[in-house]
Amino acid sequence: MANTSHPRAQESPLKRLLDPSQPFCREDVLWALHHVKRKAAEGAPEWSGLDRPQLIECFACFAEMALLLLHKQTPGQPETACFRVMLRTLFAAETA
Repeated sequence: MANTSHPRAQESPLKRLLDPSQPFCREDVLWALHHVKRKAAEGAPEWSGLDRPQLIECFACFAEMALLLLHKQTPGQPETACFRVMLRTLFAAETA
């Protein structure tokens, strides 16, 4: 059972991931990867405004983070910064 009295438990995974003062938590990153995958499978019409270079950059960042998790490596500052930019780009409407 989740501890809802803890402030971290009350924030959404997306909000925690976008907060540069928060360290990445494996469960939050997995949640985000699944969220991106689910949105892509649904066609994500809100992503239709992104140009091809942006989409390729997002895919590269997504793949890098997935590989880091797969190999049980801790993402460094460049990877976390890239992941946060990707999340802000893809989920601008959800973070507004």
